[in-house]
Amino acid sequence: MFSDTIDFSMIEEAGYPFIKYHGMICGNRTAALVAANGTIDWACLPRFDSDPVFASLLDSRKGGYFSIRPADTSNLRVYQNYKEMTNILHTEFIRNGKTVLRLTDFIPASEYSTINFPEIHRYVEAPETDIRVNVEFKPIFDYARAKPDIEKTTSGYIFKSDSRSAAIVSDSPLYLKDDTVVGSFLLKRYASKWLVLLMDVKNLAKITDYKSYERLEETSNYWRNWLSQCNYHGVYSQQVSRSALALKGLFYEPTGLMVAAPTSSLPEAIGGERNFDYRYAWVRDTAYVVEALSMIGLKKEATKFLYDMMESITKSNQLRTIYTIDGSTSLRERTIDFDGYMHTKPVRIGNKASSQLQIDEYGSIINAIYYLAKIGGIVNSYLWNFVVDFLKTLEKLWKEPDSSIWEFRTEPKHYVYSKLICWSAFDRAILMGKMLKMSGPFDAWREIANQIKKAILDNGVDPTGSYLTQYFGSDQVDGALLRLPLLGFLPTSDPLVSRTIEKIEEDLMYDGYLFRRYLNDDGFSVPDNAFLLLSFWYVEDLVYLGKMRKAREAFESLIQRGNHLNLFSEEIDLKNGDMLGNFPQALSHIGVVRVATRLNEAFKQKLNASTVKSNY
Repeated sequence: MFSDTIDFSMIEEAGYPFIKYHGMICGNRTAALVAANGTIDWACLPRFDSDPVFASLLDSRKGGYFSIRPADTSNLRVYQNYKEMTNILHTEFIRNGKTVLRLTDFIPASEYSTINFPEIHRYVEAPETDIRVNVEFKPIFDYARAKPDIEKTTSGYIFKSDSRSAAIVSDSPLYLKDDTVVGSFLLKRYASKWLVLLMDVKNLAKITDYKSYERLEETSNYWRNWLSQCNYHGVYSQQVSRSALALKGLFYEPTGLMVAAPTSSLPEAIGGERNFDYRYAWVRDTAYVVEALSMIGLKKEATKFLYDMMESITKSNQLRTIYTIDGSTSLRERTIDFDGYMHTKPVRIGNKASSQLQIDEYGSIINAIYYLAKIGGIVNSYLWNFVVDFLKTLEKLWKEPDSSIWEFRTEPKHYVYSKLICWSAFDRAILMGKMLKMSGPFDAWREIANQIKKAILDNGVDPTGSYLTQYFGSDQVDGALLRLPLLGFLPTSDPLVSRTIEKIEEDLMYDGYLFRRYLNDDGFSVPDNAFLLLSFWYVEDLVYLGKMRKAREAFESLIQRGNHLNLFSEEIDLKNGDMLGNFPQALSHIGVVRVATRLNEAFKQKLNASTVKSNY
């Protein structure tokens, strides 16, 4: 039963639990991270982009946390798993083969997006033996810059600061020690208790008033009912289901937008400056999300997401790289006086990339609409007019330099990847328009697509004519060009396609099918690590190129990069294999879904071909 346990003493280093030793709990509006040692060390309530109430993952001393664990942690092992088909997390502390303490953590979720549950419920059980339990609760406000007033009630404690409050409710004995609520109580065998975090309340009721059992049942039904809409039952179905649940947990239901990750400033390289805030919606990700959800039968979900994103774009009256989840908060980037995960600064809130020109965003949204049309989704006249207007803008914009997919903070350049996606925008628009029997300037669009193609082949190929380069005039390659076989820009049999892939393998691939994004100077002092999405694109390439054995081998290797809960980070440390970057990362989970479905399709085609052959 406990085959995938973790040594408790290995979970953290210097006060920081490793990223890989976390699970995510989530509702309809936000998410929190629960470390395998029983500590909630990151939680933004009531929304993804709210100031964190717990942030010890970014500052172990002043970041705030909510910890529940056995008082005696010697010789402990930990087993974490999700309740089947849900985002309800179990953490079991095991000693000598017995579960001495079990935690069940969840954020309430409801099918009604207007219902807000800014709370976290924690269920504590002693299933096999008496156990002394330690509790510590330390919320923060304004990134620990505000000192709260603390009020004791008969049911718990309320921390108040300006217009915000955070409270803990329990029938366990708790007391105040400096600015932290602590408790130590004996839990008898078979006994259990609830502890509940509540945000922005003025008064506390007794613990039973918060209906934790009812919320648990409602939340379980919510996740199960949602996942039942997924029609994927092929290879790697367990990993696909977990990735689907993780992706759903990143949606902000009131507006239908999805954050790239629920965290901020988890570093892409320890000791470097690559620490960014991902609690926003990226236009570029829209196409990936729409396609991935559609692949597993969630066409309704994909359609809603695309139209919600289009609504945000329309309201802003311009295409931005990044959108807040409801358009009401600032994206202005600033630094916070936190120590940073594993002492890696700076800690950033907001995202400077929102002000960049990233031309591939335009093509990405057209690609998303095209894919929706391809799967039979609703593309109405409003959406088609949007495509026509977008391409009018892109007709001139494609000639400009930009910051491209990796959001380089250096001088804009003519990045080949951006030009490729611009080409695909015109190409897909033509295919979509004819497929839907819409009217449009198709001949003019084809002429522009041909101009872009010529510009790429004239300026974006290395001096020897062997491979596509990162930008015009460069001799280096870019990991983003792994999408080349997937876009249909050239036939997969074209030598330029195979040589570009080979050059990426030669320059950017490391053991275990891991890839750097690029090698050139990007303005940061510490080199980047392996970006997982590239690895998933690479496996898709192998499938397209018919290299099925290698594709299966590569995907198996990547699946092992997930943690004990099948959750994936943004990057992998090339030195030690640890997870890095914001977590869990939507793009990585999209990669899992896409590759699994591609492999499944290829296996079915091979099986059908074998069946046909055997009948002759």
